[in-house]
Amino acid sequence: MKKRTVGLVCLLIFFWGILAFDHREREAFTYLPVQENHPNNFFDSRYFIRELSESPEAPGKRIYGAVVPHHLLAYEMIAEVFNHLRDQEPPLIVLIGPNHNNQGERIITSTWGWQTPFGTVEPDREAIADLVATSLVKVNNEIFSQEHSMGNLMPFLKYFLPEAKVVPIVFHHDLKKEEGIILSQVFSRLVEEREGIIIASVDFSHYLTNKEAQEKDRETLRIIENRNIAELLKLGDDHLDSPGAMMTLLLTMDRLNVRDFRILGHTNSGILIGNDLIETTSYFTFVFQ
Repeated sequence: MKKRTVGLVCLLIFFWGILAFDHREREAFTYLPVQENHPNNFFDSRYFIRELSESPEAPGKRIYGAVVPHHLLAYEMIAEVFNHLRDQEPPLIVLIGPNHNNQGERIITSTWGWQTPFGTVEPDREAIADLVATSLVKVNNEIFSQEHSMGNLMPFLKYFLPEAKVVPIVFHHDLKKEEGIILSQVFSRLVEEREGIIIASVDFSHYLTNKEAQEKDRETLRIIENRNIAELLKLGDDHLDSPGAMMTLLLTMDRLNVRDFRILGHTNSGILIGNDLIETTSYFTFVFQ
């Protein structure tokens, strides 16, 4: 009888221990804060001065795509493009750019929002699900927290387009044309059916002097004007930091039969700083109408 009683007590203690452990585990997972927004690592209030809220001369046609820098030295150029988009009030921005450190999968997106001083930029999870369904695009939230090709632009997006949701995409440096074609099929549908805009976050010539950068920019511009995808994909950092993003934007515009683009601005960091001898980064802004 004693053995049976001891056994029963041990059994009860065993089950009590399981239940207590399970409760602690469930409590930890239930009450652990879930991070759903990327931190505000990139904001500087100097980039949001009164003058940026003044409306520029309107382009005059619907804008389907754009190119903006992500180097914040060119913040006025970034603001000009987003300011041009204000009257359209696009509900959706597809934002594509380089994965600077080539981390994670080849093509990744994020389902987190972005904290900004103007509120949170919300992801469009429905559109993101469409992209993930292609099997090309993977979700990797952590990498985006430090990716400035996305984070640098989020305060501008929220400031000028407060109601817009975002689909963020970053590419490895060696994106293939076949991948760009598949993505352009989804992007063109989102732009057309959802009245969205696709924006390529791209900086151009890197590490060269002003004179050298200007020559590389002329070469890059000719390739873009001619829609020469094969040559575009051969270019390196001395021309631009994301041939893949530029290619995907062009393929999307071709699917939408949008051939007309307007150069809003072109300069480089040497010109902005007033030093022709430093290593520069160059910048273009385009709108595709």
